[in-house]
Amino acid sequence: MLVDARHAVDARWPQLSDAERSQVAQQLAVCEGSDWFWWFGDYNPAQTVSDFEHLYRVHLGNLYQLLGVEPPGYLAQTFTRGRGAPVHGGVIAAGQAG
Repeated sequence: MLVDARHAVDARWPQLSDAERSQVAQQLAVCEGSDWFWWFGDYNPAQTVSDFEHLYRVHLGNLYQLLGVEPPGYLAQTFTRGRGAPVHGGVIAAGQAG
């Protein structure tokens, strides 16, 4: 999905104004730096995965909107679900005192 978005940016870049380029570059950075990559995976709690996955799709959709390009249909679909129940909700595993 991120690669598709980057290809869309590259295709539209020459037609964008400097102001549009600035907005697009900032939104692309948001997509590339998304916390969704941290939470992706079945080992994480379902609600957390759902929240970050939804937010990631919104960020990608915003990028396509800034480009003036129709977003891919797959952005309207949920594509991951968590099933894990880690002790600390998926943040950091408990260590051992030594």
